[in-house]
Amino acid sequence: MWDPLSSRNLLTSSGSSSMTTDLTDGHASNRQTSYDTNLSSPPSHLPNHQWSYRVPSPPRVIVPPPQTNGAGFPDVHIGDGGPIDFESNGFANSEFLKIVTYADGDTTAMDSMLNWRYEERRMAQKILPFLYLGPLSIARDVAFLKREQITMIMAVRNTQAARANLLHTKAALNLGIESCTIDVAGNQELIAAFPRAIAAINTHLSHTYENQQQRNAELSSLGQPPQTSLPGRVLVFCETGNERSATVVAAYIMAMFCKDLIPAIQLVQAQRFCVSFDDSLRFLLQSYEAILRAKRDVAKSLADCTGVPGDNHPHTRRRPSSDAPAEGRMGTSSKRTLDESYDDDVDMGSADKVRDDGRFERRDEFAPFLDQ
Repeated sequence: MWDPLSSRNLLTSSGSSSMTTDLTDGHASNRQTSYDTNLSSPPSHLPNHQWSYRVPSPPRVIVPPPQTNGAGFPDVHIGDGGPIDFESNGFANSEFLKIVTYADGDTTAMDSMLNWRYEERRMAQKILPFLYLGPLSIARDVAFLKREQITMIMAVRNTQAARANLLHTKAALNLGIESCTIDVAGNQELIAAFPRAIAAINTHLSHTYENQQQRNAELSSLGQPPQTSLPGRVLVFCETGNERSATVVAAYIMAMFCKDLIPAIQLVQAQRFCVSFDDSLRFLLQSYEAILRAKRDVAKSLADCTGVPGDNHPHTRRRPSSDAPAEGRMGTSSKRTLDESYDDDVDMGSADKVRDDGRFERRDEFAPFLDQ
């Protein structure tokens, strides 16, 4: 027999009833407070798909490891696969890199991925014959700078580190090596800094080549043999040499050799195995790839219209001066009169034709829940 004096609990039965037990003068009084039969009934709707409770995010960019040959070398090449894009630096000569770097054929400097050692993360690797990637410590290594004949160092650093002067190195200053800095507040600003970094690298290569040619011309005029011409060599570094600086090097390969995101990352990783391209950096390079592809499409369409890709290249052709007559620039009068503007009425069509139905024509019907 149940003793009302032995319990002062609140009993609740989910899906059936709830009962409160009150004790007054040794007697129990039961009061039913609520009764809900709907909770025990089966649901009227079922999920039609598998649901997740995480924050929506774009699909991950999967970069598979590059295929290797029998010797363990990655089978990734960036030779003469396509035209070089110079939209970000203004160099119109399609043979620019071959001339200033004295390269011929495949410009890829390959190394064996099977021989990678953990200690090599503190060193710099040659991604291209003229482009090195490494950490801050290697930018302070005087012996390395002399041995590899580095002519410019480029620091990719955070603005806070720039204010604190944390990535400063005196080795380049003492050796007379040119230095360049790319300061960004965060990784998202790298996409705006890519053109500046690419232009700085190519400008240095061009100036180094021109200075060597001028010096050899002076020696020839004096009857002396010319000196051996060496291309400029650039070291790109950040704190670790694995994130921001590696992203800049990958963007350089994408812009200058018309490579997509995955081959560019594979090439950098094949040379420096410790690089770390997280999802945010991969999405950043993916966006930069779309920008480069759009610019190349515009350049190709304009070249097809003009028929001459040289001076008529959209990024290198000369623009008419502002003091030139309007008839010479446009071929007709520069402006229309007010009467001509009113006479040129454009039929915009009815409002039904401007509906946004085209985006939904090929979509299948989607029901989030299924009725029982």
